[in-house]
Amino acid sequence: MAESLKEKTISGMLWSGIGKFGVMGLQFVSNMVLARLLMPSDYGVVGMLHVFIAISSIFVTAGFGSALIQKKNPTHIDYTSVFYWNLVASIVFYGILFFCGPVIARFYKMPELCAVLRVQSLSLIVQAFSTVQSNQLQKQLKFKVLSIRNIVATLVGTIVAIVMAFLGYGVWSLVISTLVSSIVSVFLLWKLSSWRPTWEFSWLSLKELFSFGGLMALSSFVETVYGNILSLILGKYYSPSTLGYYTQARKLERIPSEALSHVVGQVSFPVFSSLQDDKERLLWGLRKNIKSLMFINVSLMLLMVVVGRPLILLLYGMKWEVSILYFQILCFGGMVYSLNSLNVNVIKSLGKGKVYFFTQLIKRLIALLMIFGSIFIGKYGIMDGVLALVIVYTLSFYINIVINAFVNKRLIGYGLMSQIKDVVVYFIIGGIVAVMIWGLKLLLGEWNQYVVMIIQIIVYVVFYVGICAILKIEGFLTYYEIIQNKLHRNNKKVNK
Repeated sequence: MAESLKEKTISGMLWSGIGKFGVMGLQFVSNMVLARLLMPSDYGVVGMLHVFIAISSIFVTAGFGSALIQKKNPTHIDYTSVFYWNLVASIVFYGILFFCGPVIARFYKMPELCAVLRVQSLSLIVQAFSTVQSNQLQKQLKFKVLSIRNIVATLVGTIVAIVMAFLGYGVWSLVISTLVSSIVSVFLLWKLSSWRPTWEFSWLSLKELFSFGGLMALSSFVETVYGNILSLILGKYYSPSTLGYYTQARKLERIPSEALSHVVGQVSFPVFSSLQDDKERLLWGLRKNIKSLMFINVSLMLLMVVVGRPLILLLYGMKWEVSILYFQILCFGGMVYSLNSLNVNVIKSLGKGKVYFFTQLIKRLIALLMIFGSIFIGKYGIMDGVLALVIVYTLSFYINIVINAFVNKRLIGYGLMSQIKDVVVYFIIGGIVAVMIWGLKLLLGEWNQYVVMIIQIIVYVVFYVGICAILKIEGFLTYYEIIQNKLHRNNKKVNK
């Protein structure tokens, strides 16, 4: 049983990784091309509206997806009831956004936003057709199906975006490509999944799921408002171009931080949920995941801080130079993103809906106070306003660590000092190597900056991995064992 779960977890992470990094890779290429064809203001327009669609999506799903995964044995009626709720709610909230379009456009003082919102929010209805199947496959750890579907849908959306941008459609290339990608995603999911809704619905089933899912939805609402507060402030009080610079920096930083966290989190939540009655194994799994994830995450973020300038100029061009400093600062927050995500997944997997909600609420209220404080810093000329916002937003990630660790100390005995002991080695080794390659840049100052960047990346990887291998750091050994086992299995297949 344990070995079976272990094998499913590893396979799930591998396929989830293939899917997530495949999607991120396509988005990365798309963004690299589109950044040269579109203006920062185009990205800013989409960023302004994202918060309204994201909040609507929370009310549409109502946390039922998390509840289905957390519940040990959901029934067919559970799934069908959630499906019909999602569908009806998506139509209702699309109607709300449709009629609120002029109000939102006046809020930002940009009339063109009304039409963009009305088209962009159609994705709510489209995605309602895929939520249940996605959660069902995730619960069953069938990430191969999900990965294939996500990669193909993203590829189609990428092609549409680039073609439309070349034809001069501007911001519409971003809007239509997202909608097309969602439609393809739903079509493929219905082809690849055997589950179909029947004409069955139960308010009692929804009520049961809502006891946990409702708190997840409230938490997601707080999280979404917080996650988009900078976009809201920048869109309202600064120019769309300023928001575009921040959005582009955030997108690039998210590739390693949120992608890695998503891969492990997507698998760890259902796995942790299955271990909710075995705290010892749950703690072991959490520590294993944290060490393996931080081994990669910290090193990548530190590397991106050092090579941030040539990286952005190479990928997006000189017109995105303003994004460089925002990107480097955000990377410091990205270093601990996965640590926070895994801690939060434990709280969710234990079914502690109230604890999860109030933990998220406290964290976000503290962060919002800090953000509003930074507005005054910018207002009185102590520091550039946008820069102050980005710095404070980054600092909030470290405050989250303290709060999350305090909660998990009480739930499973895994407190702040224990977590620091488990991850500090990656910061020390990564920091030493980062300083070394920063010095290398100074020595090669006359060389082409892109050649220097490539040399820095190679030297960083060789020294970081080499030091971790010599010291037999657990995060490195985890991946080494996975690769060794995979090679051993392949050799056995060949010999047969």
